[in-house]
Amino acid sequence: MKKLQHHLMLIIGFFLATVLTGCFCYKPEVRPKTLPNASLGNPYYAKIEVFGGVAIDRHFFYHIKPEKSGLELSPTDFGTEYVSYNDLEVKGTPKVAGTITIELSGVTYGDLLCPGTDYKKVYTIKVEE
Repeated sequence: MKKLQHHLMLIIGFFLATVLTGCFCYKPEVRPKTLPNASLGNPYYAKIEVFGGVAIDRHFFYHIKPEKSGLELSPTDFGTEYVSYNDLEVKGTPKVAGTITIELSGVTYGDLLCPGTDYKKVYTIKVEE
């Protein structure tokens, strides 16, 4: 009987440890869900934020199509010692009509309880004349 109680306590302890540590680990979320449309030749500005961990700068990548769209993506405070890859800005003046696509991806730092996690997001901006 004592062995059964001991095993039951081990199983309950393992279950609680798994559930509690799992509650602190969550997938990063990139917000907003969509970016606003733009107008050809007019200044454009939008913010993008990564929630759910600290984004690692050397694992952050992005690509804007078409390449000479007139828009650029950069972290806030770029050029200072307080650069945050969790807070991003899309700015510039669209030079092409149609669709501009921004693909971004990265990884967050892990800790003792949770590993670092990948995130990925694709935005489509419609540029009207």
